Amino acid sequence: MPTESHSARWGRRTSTWEHHVTSAPGFAKVREVLVRVAQPVAGDAVVDLGAGTGFVTLEVAPEVESVLAVDFAAPMLEALEKQAAALGVSNVSTHRGDLAVFDLPEASVDLVVSSYALHHLTDPAKQDLVARSYAWLRPGGRIVIADMMFGRGLSQRDRRILVSKVAALARKGPGGLWRILKNAVRFGLRRGSELPATPEFWQQALGSAGFQEVGFEPVVAEAGVVFGRKPPA
Repeated sequence: MPTESHSARWGRRTSTWEHHVTSAPGFAKVREVLVRVAQPVAGDAVVDLGAGTGFVTLEVAPEVESVLAVDFAAPMLEALEKQAAALGVSNVSTHRGDLAVFDLPEASVDLVVSSYALHHLTDPAKQDLVARSYAWLRPGGRIVIADMMFGRGLSQRDRRILVSKVAALARKGPGGLWRILKNAVRFGLRRGSELPATPEFWQQALGSAGFQEVGFEPVVAEAGVVFGRKPPA
């Protein structure tokens, strides 16, 4: 669960994070796939988990009835609100909260989305959030999660991602080699703030929660999208 100091660190990263996601083609591709899979339509009530400065929220908002943007860093949400006002987007509301405990009334939304936020949760917290999301959704509602999705090298995709990451860091010289060692220890011991899970983990979590039509779509590098639908009444 994010600590207050973690929240403060992310708050200080607001401007750099906004530049990061808007300037990297990979994030644009992730958002493109997320929105295509989510199929937002007029009348949808949407919740965006880990909304940050609104990279997904502001893309989806014009297509739907409303979007609730949830994040634990107040400066991120303040930046989102300013962007929404500048764009004339009036159907977005924000909520500062910890995704490990955040909750909504049952059957209150039609679409749950999240992009590059849930890898900060432990695996049990991920599973719990998926189960809560199932309860929030109306019959036929959808969940679409985009995130870094890979494991410890058990699959060919894992090995390709890990080799690519190591090669990129190695090209940075001694500093990159130190990061390889540090990240290897953290990843092996499941320590640190980034705790990515495999596509198989996410699909199992969605299936166990009761979602149907569960699937996975790789995007670029380590990015992937998992999705599912709550059965109709």
